[in-house]
Amino acid sequence: MALAPGFIRAEALDLLAICANVEGEVAAPIPPTPPGWTLLFDSPIIGAFDEKWQLWRSDAGAYAIGLRGTVMKVGSVLEDLISLLVWAQGHIMVGHQSIEFQFAAEPDAGVHLGFVLGTLILLKDPTNGILAQLAKYGVAPGSDVYLTGHSQGAAMTTLLRSYFEYAPDAPPGLSYKTYVFAQPKPGNDHYATDFERQFSNAGLAFRVTNSLDWVPQVPFTLEMIRDVNHPNPLSVLASPSLLLHALMKVMEPLVSEARRLIERHSRPHLQQKAAALAQRVSPASVPTPPAPFDAPFHPSLYFVNAGTDEALIGTPCVGAECHDAFFEHHVTTYYKLLQAQVP
Repeated sequence: MALAPGFIRAEALDLLAICANVEGEVAAPIPPTPPGWTLLFDSPIIGAFDEKWQLWRSDAGAYAIGLRGTVMKVGSVLEDLISLLVWAQGHIMVGHQSIEFQFAAEPDAGVHLGFVLGTLILLKDPTNGILAQLAKYGVAPGSDVYLTGHSQGAAMTTLLRSYFEYAPDAPPGLSYKTYVFAQPKPGNDHYATDFERQFSNAGLAFRVTNSLDWVPQVPFTLEMIRDVNHPNPLSVLASPSLLLHALMKVMEPLVSEARRLIERHSRPHLQQKAAALAQRVSPASVPTPPAPFDAPFHPSLYFVNAGTDEALIGTPCVGAECHDAFFEHHVTTYYKLLQAQVP
């Protein structure tokens, strides 16, 4: 079979049902198993950060990789809140261990460090990781593969698609189509442009967003003058206005201090996660306690979503629903909105 371009309602509903399965949140109207799909591999929890994924196969011979979203545990939630960008090409150093990665060709692209670490852990676990299991189940060149995830899993699925495009150890000869749901922002605008040029322009990468869901609005973002492409009217003005000059003088130090504080408070958690990744890439390469780590930090706090948006208009909560801060974010809410609004 060949993956058809364009948003296809039946594909989206099946993949959202797979998201519900990997998150353990199957409830009406979501079917217990998507029709025509069989679960091949259900990973255990990978590492101390509650990563999990599943591999499915359809009766037509296609495969689907589903990544789990945030769960209410410290390691999982912290991954969402670590609002730091790193350059999309580079390496993470843990002690003497170097872990190379590339998520974009665009030189100014930046990606969310917490999501990067989570994605790489899922990929590179030597026993239960995505690369190992694709090889074990014989996902051969010429195979069609759907990629999907909800919430945190949506951001990591977006990075996963980029990894498969650029990484030298990516499985060769596979065709991909991506549907993600309630995606938090995985990188900056240059990353999004790279992703959308490669995959969205061909009609093979979609993100589904409920207009009342708060998760696609995070992490919080600050766009500064240095984040704007050059040349621009601001960069070529010989004498910027007094107001603009004052704004630059005030805001740039504040953003730099915010980055410094976020990095300082995130480092202990990131160090543990980076060490867990290094031990999967090269077992026993990282001493206990974990060695210090370093990453190619990007000097920005500017985050955007990535992928072609399939917009759903949310239905306001009623009664007890409004006591659930995640009501508009749940898989079941998305499933109902998809059924009602997409022909």
